[in-house]
Amino acid sequence: MARVPIDPADGREIENLIVRYAELVDDGDFAGVGELLAHTTHRGSGAPHLRS
Repeated sequence: MARVPIDPADGREIENLIVRYAELVDDGDFAGVGELLAHTTHRGSGAPHLRS
């Protein structure tokens, strides 16, 4: 898969999101995780992942 260049400002926002997510999980604030991700769009490769 080809890599898409990311604007440095967008990259910083992604880093901040990941850090904030980790802080909320570490604190056990899962309601906060829900609020953090409430207006996000999640995408994957499209291939199903099956657990065995």
